[in-house]
Amino acid sequence: MSRSSVIPRIVTIIRWIARIWSILIFVLALLVIITPDPYVVEPVPLADRILMGFFGVAILGLLIAWRWEGLGGAIAIASAVGHDATFRITRGYWFLKLPPSAPLEFLFVLPGILFLVCWALSRSKRG
Repeated sequence: MSRSSVIPRIVTIIRWIARIWSILIFVLALLVIITPDPYVVEPVPLADRILMGFFGVAILGLLIAWRWEGLGGAIAIASAVGHDATFRITRGYWFLKLPPSAPLEFLFVLPGILFLVCWALSRSKRG
């Protein structure tokens, strides 16, 4: 089996892992959106709305990645980094201290990275 026949298979496998992961994230986000917390009595603060907006942009990036892998993956990763930076600034989590949202950010970063890997391998195959 030559290298030229293995890479397209690897790209296809990675692409479908990233796509399935992005579907799961999208479904999870829809569940969070359509099932409000019945115990909330105060309005959501602006900082929290901004942080949620970053996750919305990350989900949008994952959906864009279905068509344009490089662009969508980059948007998802940049949004997760923006969320992390904003959280650290607004909540005071500096240096090596992980914020409580770190596992959630990882959910958005990994498929974005996989989409970027697919994009890079696809481009190297052509060139």
